[in-house]
Order: sequence, then structure tokens, then C-alpha cells
Amino acid sequence: MDRDGKVIAYLDEILPNGLVLDVGAGNGFTAMKLRSSNRTIIPMEPDAKMIDPSLPLAWAWGVAQDIPFHNAVFDAAYATWAFFFQGIKTFDEGLQEIKRVVKPGGLIAIIDNAGGDEFCALSPRNISSNADWWASLGFRTTIIKTAYKFDSLEEANELLRFYFGDGLKNDKIELSYRVAAYTLRV
Repeated sequence: MDRDGKVIAYLDEILPNGLVLDVGAGNGFTAMKLRSSNRTIIPMEPDAKMIDPSLPLAWAWGVAQDIPFHNAVFDAAYATWAFFFQGIKTFDEGLQEIKRVVKPGGLIAIIDNAGGDEFCALSPRNISSNADWWASLGFRTTIIKTAYKFDSLEEANELLRFYFGDGLKNDKIELSYRVAAYTLRV
């Protein structure tokens, strides 16, 4: 996904220097790409099995609904494909927690599926985020056009079947993919 690095480049451009929280950091891939001498990324992950302690990161264990940090300590926070449960109570709690830990004037960025592309069209259900819903919360939407690129059809189908099930029919090694970046100044 996004071998050209367009999502990372976008985040790198919009995230400020200082202290930044990665909510739902997974294995730390994005945090490693975005850290710099002027930006410290704190990856927070709820699944202890995902945390890679060998990476030179200051890991935090936690869930978005109960972030283990004081009020207004981060210059920004972001989540990449970790906030796709729109409209449920735990999502609202998580968003309020992120707002609580980001300094006034700080940035929140949520990265999710935009839809209207070859990748999302493979799903038997709608996996696109709702830009109108995010707008109703005050977020601005930026669409990043990228692609899923594979080295072989076998590699493509292995990953795509993992996402969409064994019945998937695919004959492409590159699929268009539209990513939504939702941003809000708090």
C-alpha cells in the first residue's frame, strides 16, 4: 500500500515539530518514518503483541478512549486507519481524548479510506469513510491519490484475500487507492 510514500509525505508536511502522538501505532512503521531531530513521535498501541520494542521509540500502551497522558501535552496527534468506527460511542470518546491531550492550536489528523477506487471496490461492504460526517465535526478533507502495488499477482491476491476473503477475484498487480486525510486544529 502506498509504495510511493504519498501518505507519509503528506503527514510529514502537515505535522509540526515537537511532540506528536501516534494513536493506534501498530508496529511503529509510520512513527519511524515521521520522527526527526525536531519531531518526537510517541507511538501508542492497545495491542501489546503489535509493539516492537526493538525500535528506537518511546512506546506507550493505551487505547484512544483512555489516553495515558496529561492534558495539552502534544503539539499534534494522528491516527492512520485506526479510526474507522465512526459514530459509535467509543469513537466519540477516543476523539474527545485526542482533543484533550493536544495543545490548543494543535493539529489532529485522521487517515482513512476515501473510497471511489479499485481497492475499496473489491470489498463486499462499504469500507469508505464518510467525509460529510467528518466535516460535521469540523474536519477538513484532503484526498491523497495513491495505489496498492504488488510484485506479482500471487502477492496481490494473498493480501487482498486476507482483506476481502477467499472468494476474491483479482487480475491486477496495481490498484488505485484514494486516501482521505481529515484534519482539525483544536
